[in-house]
Amino acid sequence: EYLAQIGLTNLAEKSRVLDIATNPNSLFLGRGKNANARPLDVDADLVPVVEFLSAKGVSQQGLVQIIIGYPPVLSGGVPPLERFWAYLEEIGIEDVGAVVAERPNLLGLDVDRNLRKIVDYLQYVETPIETIIKYLERSI
Repeated sequence: EYLAQIGLTNLAEKSRVLDIATNPNSLFLGRGKNANARPLDVDADLVPVVEFLSAKGVSQQGLVQIIIGYPPVLSGGVPPLERFWAYLEEIGIEDVGAVVAERPNLLGLDVDRNLRKIVDYLQYVETPIETIIKYLERSI
C-alpha cells in the first residue's frame, strides 16, 4: 500500500485520511466539506503530490505530517500546490516545506481567494513582511 510506503502506517490514521480525501461528506470534517474529494488513483493522484512535496525538500516525516494534518492535499492535485508554494516563496518564506509540515492546514487557504487577500490586507495596514511571515508560520 502506497501510504504505508511513505510512512503512514497507523491503520486508523490511514482510514481517516482516505475518508477525508475521497468522501465529500466525510464525518471527520464535521461541518466542513472537501470539495475535491473523489476516488483517487495512486499513480495519477497520490504519487504526483508526494513527488512534488519531496522535490520541494519535504522530508518523509514532513510528508506524513502534511497528509495527516491536511488530507485534502491528496485530492487537490499538484497545480494548487505549485501556486501555494510559489506565493509563499514570493512573499519571502524561505523554507515553505517546513512551514507547511508544521502547519498543514495552511494548504486549505486558496492563494487567490484567501491567502493573497489576507496578506494584502496586512500589508495595507502596514504590517511588516517579517510579521506577516510569523503570522503564517504560527497563527493564520
